[in-house]
Amino acid sequence: MSDNINTQDTVKWIEEAVNKEYFKFYEYNQFNNIQHIGTGGFANVFRANWKNSEKLFALKSFFRLNNVTVEEFVRELKIQRDVDFHDNIIRCYGITKLKSDNHNNYLLVMEYADGGSLRNYLKKNFNNLTWNDKYNMAYQLSCAVLCLHNEEIVHRDLHSCNILVRNKIIKLADFGLSRRIGESSDSRSKLFGMVPYINPKKFNRRRNDNNQSTEIHGRPPFEGEQYDVSLALEISLGLRETIVPVTPEKYIEIYTKCWDGEPGNRPIRCLQRGSKPGPDPARNPGTDRKVEF
Repeated sequence: MSDNINTQDTVKWIEEAVNKEYFKFYEYNQFNNIQHIGTGGFANVFRANWKNSEKLFALKSFFRLNNVTVEEFVRELKIQRDVDFHDNIIRCYGITKLKSDNHNNYLLVMEYADGGSLRNYLKKNFNNLTWNDKYNMAYQLSCAVLCLHNEEIVHRDLHSCNILVRNKIIKLADFGLSRRIGESSDSRSKLFGMVPYINPKKFNRRRNDNNQSTEIHGRPPFEGEQYDVSLALEISLGLRETIVPVTPEKYIEIYTKCWDGEPGNRPIRCLQRGSKPGPDPARNPGTDRKVEF
């Protein structure tokens, strides 16, 4: 009963936000050629044309809107609003609503990333990327994360499927699990996310802390391994990936330090080296920057 009340209250907040034009509302019937392109932990994602034009949007439809998913919807909507100015964060244009028996079936209307996820992009294009291309992608991602932290936000689910590519530009996405720095969270809640990317400290402590440095760096995936409790245990005991052959020494130095089990030992701003003079990397990073180490 309480879940239904909370859901109704949150949906009422969404409707009031639309009525007060805090967010743009799109009529669902303005979209056509709707195609399913992905599924995440809480939502399905579709690609759609708008008003019979070539303009493409991504529509993010959350699974059955219960008390949990409607909160994820609103949280993502609010966080997107606060970081919408950054070139390396996916844009949220507004909200639409699917007319159905479920009156709460809201969808986020978002920027469409034609390159797909970083994981798939690298699978398709890795051999064609120079090391400077890779440096630039790492730099853009670090700028997006820095922007979040400047806004007192931690992502909490940073991995290569939540990083998108549009016109060869990095776009950080999926803020459903994100939190404000200092925002309370239930220490008994389920540990979400992809095991290889989770801070090792999470596997052997009961409570989360709000130290920004614990949330910055993802972990390279353990390809071929089951992403399960056994892998989590091995990581907590010190298991790390092997070094990728022919990787430049300076880059090895950076990303192996990012694997350190102690958050305070990680090079938090290492990827901002070489960013000055120039524009503030937290607002509008250059995408053709030659990154020096």
